Amino acid sequence: MSVSPDDLQRQALPVFDADQIAALRPWASERVTMPGDVLFEVGDSSYPLVVVLEGRTRILERSEGADRVIKESGPGEFHGDLGLLSGQRAFAACVAATEGRVLLVPPAAVREVIRTVPELSDLLVVAFVARRQILMQAASATLTIVGVEETASVRTLQEFLDRNRIPHRFIAQVDPAVTSVLAPFGYPPPAQTLVVVRGTRLLADPTPLDLARALGLDLVVDQTAPADLLVVGTGPAGLATAVYGASEGLSTVAIDNIAIGGQAGTSSRIENYLGFPSGISGGELAFRGEVQALKFGARVTVPRRATSLAAGDGCFVVGMDDGAELLGRAVVIATGARYRRLGLPEQDRFEGVGIYYAATDLEARFCGGNEVVVVGGGNSAGQASMFLSRHARRVHHVYRGSGLRASMSDYLIARLQRVPNIKLWFGTNVIALHGGAALEAVSLQGPQGDKVQLTVSAIFAMIGAEPCTEWLPSAVGLDPRGFVLTGPEVGAATAYETSMRGVFAVGDVRSGSVKRVASAVGEGSVVVQAVHRYLQESTPSVAPEPIAAGA
Repeated sequence: MSVSPDDLQRQALPVFDADQIAALRPWASERVTMPGDVLFEVGDSSYPLVVVLEGRTRILERSEGADRVIKESGPGEFHGDLGLLSGQRAFAACVAATEGRVLLVPPAAVREVIRTVPELSDLLVVAFVARRQILMQAASATLTIVGVEETASVRTLQEFLDRNRIPHRFIAQVDPAVTSVLAPFGYPPPAQTLVVVRGTRLLADPTPLDLARALGLDLVVDQTAPADLLVVGTGPAGLATAVYGASEGLSTVAIDNIAIGGQAGTSSRIENYLGFPSGISGGELAFRGEVQALKFGARVTVPRRATSLAAGDGCFVVGMDDGAELLGRAVVIATGARYRRLGLPEQDRFEGVGIYYAATDLEARFCGGNEVVVVGGGNSAGQASMFLSRHARRVHHVYRGSGLRASMSDYLIARLQRVPNIKLWFGTNVIALHGGAALEAVSLQGPQGDKVQLTVSAIFAMIGAEPCTEWLPSAVGLDPRGFVLTGPEVGAATAYETSMRGVFAVGDVRSGSVKRVASAVGEGSVVVQAVHRYLQESTPSVAPEPIAAGA
C-alpha cells in the first residue's frame, strides 16, 4: 500500500517528547552550538544522531557549489537516517543555524537503542526509512551520471544505484547542463560514462564497486573475530536468514553482488505474498527486509561477489572478487539462481541495450511506447508483461510451452488474457535478434515451424534458472543441474545442511526447493535453528540459546 507524500513527511519528521529525550540521554553527549558549527559533514564515515534541545539546525545539500537547505529543525527534532544503521557515509551536512544545545548519539549507541528500547526503536526506524525515500529526490545531485542512457555501462550503474536506493541523477551527454557539471574538472578524460561524486570527484567509466567506494558504501567489515554467521546472497532467503540470525543473537554478516533482494528484488509486483493484499514490489519488500536485518544488528555489504569458500582454522573463509576475505563460524548459501540467457547469436551485443533480465521502472523507460517481447512462463514473466503493458504499445508474451497453467498462478493468467495490448504466443521460441547499435527486431518460430519477425525495442528474458554455484568448492555436493544438495541426500543431519558440515543452503539455490518468495523466506527463517545447533555442538560458548519458534 502506497504512502501519500503528506504521510511520508509526517513519518520522516517526528518530534521527541521530554520522556523520549530523557531515555536517549544515557547514550548521548550534550554540546553547546554556535551559528555555523558543523555537526556532521557530507561524506563523513561516522556521524551521530543529532537531537535539537535548543535553537535551530539545518540539513544542507552541498553538491552543486552552494549550500541548499533541505530541512531546518527546532527543539525535539532530530537529524540522521539509515546510514546510522548501515554504516553508509553521510549524503548531506548538518550545521547549527543559531546558538543552542544538541544531543549527539554515536552510531553504535543508535543501534543499541534501536535493539533494546522499543518505544524509540519504532519511531527512529520509521523515520529513517521515510527520510531515505525523501532523500532519493532531495539529494539527487550528490551523484551525477553523464553519458548515453541507452548504453550498457550507464544502465549497469543506474541499476546498482536504483536498487540500493542511492540518491543520484542522470544527465545526457548532449544536455547543455553537462558543461557546468564538468567545469570544475577542466577537460574531462575520454570515457563513455562519467560520474561526478558530491561535486568534488570525477570518475571515468566506473564499476559499481568503484562507485560504492567513492560514496563510502563498500562497507568493509572489520573482523577482529569470525562472525557467527555469514550469509552469501540477500534475496528473500538470505534476508530472512540475516533477520532471524541477528534477532536471535548471532553476529551476522550478509553480502550480495549487486543489491539487496536478489532476483525477487527486480519484480515489479508480488501479489500473492501473505500480508500484502494490494501487492508489493520486489524492491520495496527487499528494502523492508534489509531495514529489519540492520535493525537487529546484521551487517549488510554490497557489491560483494563471493568467489570461493574454504574451511579455515576453526571457521570458514569466503573469498570475494576484490581479494578481501570474510570469516564465519557457519555459512548459509543463499545465492539463488539467475535467468538463463537466450543462447542466440548476437546476444552479447544487445545485453543492456535491448536484452534485459528485469522489468522495473528503470527498464520501462526504454519501452518508450514501442513494442516489446517478454519470454518466460513463470510468475515473474507474467508480472513483467502486466507491468510493461502500461508503458509499451504492445507486449508479446512468448512461451515455448502449450500453456501457462503448469507454471503460472491462475490469477495472473486471467489478468494477462484480459489486457488488450498483451498478445500471448504459445509453443513459440525466439530464434534471432536483429539491430544495429541497439535491438530493433526479433524473429519468432511457432509450433508449426512458421516464422515471423517483430519490430521491438526490447526483449525481457525470464526463462529457466541457472544456480549461482560456480564459486563453491567440490566439497559442497551439487545435483546434475548445479543446485546445492542438502539433508538426507548428502547424509546431513538437518534438512538444509550441505555435504560440507557447517555450511547450509536455502532458497532457489537449493536442490528441490520451491521457487517462491514465501518458501524462500520460510527456509531462511528455519535454517537459523540448524545453525544454532551446529554452533552449540562445535563451539558451545559461542551461540546463545535460540528463541522459541513463533517469537
